[in-house]
Formats: sequence, C-alpha cells, structure tokens
Amino acid sequence: MSVYQVQNQWGGTSAPWHPGNTWILGGRSNQSILSVEISSKDHGDTFTGTMAYEGEGPISVKAVHVFANVYEVEVRWGGSSASWHNDGQWIIGGRTSQRAISVNVKADKQNMLNGEMTYLGEGPIGFKGTATPGYTTENQWGGTSAPWHQGGTWALSGRSNQDVIAMNISSNDHGKTLTGTMQYKGEGPIGFKGTLAEGNNYEVSNQWGGSSAPWHQGGNMIIGNRNNQNVEKLSFSSKEGERLTGEMTYTGEGPIGFKAQLQSVGVPAS
Repeated sequence: MSVYQVQNQWGGTSAPWHPGNTWILGGRSNQSILSVEISSKDHGDTFTGTMAYEGEGPISVKAVHVFANVYEVEVRWGGSSASWHNDGQWIIGGRTSQRAISVNVKADKQNMLNGEMTYLGEGPIGFKGTATPGYTTENQWGGTSAPWHQGGTWALSGRSNQDVIAMNISSNDHGKTLTGTMQYKGEGPIGFKGTLAEGNNYEVSNQWGGSSAPWHQGGNMIIGNRNNQNVEKLSFSSKEGERLTGEMTYTGEGPIGFKAQLQSVGVPAS
C-alpha cells in the first residue's frame, strides 16, 4: 500500500498549506499510484470512481466505510461484468468529524500526489500527498510456534527520506497519548510523544538535545490497525529499518509479537 503525508490548502494558490494527516491510497506494495478520482454520493459512507497504478490504465474503484477514515476497497478491470478484487484498507480523509466526499489527484515524477479534494459541507481544497515509508505488519499470539496474523499497514516514520530503526513507546491513558523514545537511521534515540487524532492516526512530536529542549513536529504516524482498540505499548528494533521485530500490546490484552516489513516508495516512470 502507498502511505502519504497529506497537506491541504484553502484560500487561493498563495495561501499556506496545512497538515492533513496520514492517508493510505492503493493496495499494492510494488506499484506506484498514478491517479485517484473518486467521489461519494452518501456523505462519505461509500466511494466510487477510478484509479490507475503505474504500468496500467484506469480501473474501477469502490470503497465502503469501516471506521474512522478507514475504508475497505475493491477494484475491477475488464469491463462492468468482470469480477471485483480486494485492494485492502485505505485511509481516505484526515479529519475526526468530517468525512471526505471527493478526491481527484495525480502523481508527478517524484511520486507526489497533487490535485483537489472536498470535505463534507465545504468546497474543494488543494491536496498534496508526499509518499512516506509504510510497513506491512504482522502479529503473533499463543507462543513462538503460533502462526502470524496480518496486522495492517502502519506508518512509523514522519520523514520521507529516513527510516525508523527503533521505538519504545507506551501509554497511560489507553492509547490516547503515547510517549517514549524512537530512533531514526543514522541518529541516536530521540524523545517521542504522539496524540491520537482519529482512528489509529497520531500527531507526533520529537525532542532532541535533552529534557529541556524544545519539541519539534514529527509528522503523522499510523500506529495500530483495530477499531476502538488502541495501542498501549510498542517496542521494536532493527539494524537497517527494513524489517522490524519486537512486541506490542493492544488495550485490554497482553503482549503479542510484532514484526513489520518496509514497503518500497516507488517513483513513477517519466
């Protein structure tokens, strides 16, 4: 899946851009998105339209709301009588109490999505999405010989050009906030604090230079993949950041195994 750090603009082309949270668009880890043109006629409960993956022509899309801004998506190619295929869970929208009702974006040569979107009750606003590292996660419970289960797509880095190699965070309020440390490749550990925005989306700040140093905006991260069950603890490490292994805890449960595989961030052909 393709993970994007989104920004929005309203008030004209010279107006400032505002954080729009972390989105997931597309369900393929080995194909970049060239375009997404979808809209909703039922206030964001469902979407229909078209999209295009790199190397292909437009295909049909339909999406059904699951929770927060998470949608179950299917795609179809080969005509109206062809079968629909699962395209995974997307995150469409970045606001807590306002659903998206249209998205019309195209990719440039740097794999940035540009265009317009509309939230319910508003007119169109500018959209730009920067591809950011995403991880395909798995969980294990029942012992080290038990099977692993799909854990969804997460975004564990707030930087488009730097992978995370370690994280040790926990919560005292059932996942509404997370605090601890994290480490980016090529650096030492830095302070971490995340505040739940909606769904499993967290607004993150980082601190370096000591406990009295200022906190800096650290982007948005997707931590967890369950409805109404937040992450209360997450600890993992990696040498290079491509494969993460460790342990995590969801609210109301004991610790379970965690592993994550970094997805490539492709660049569309010129």
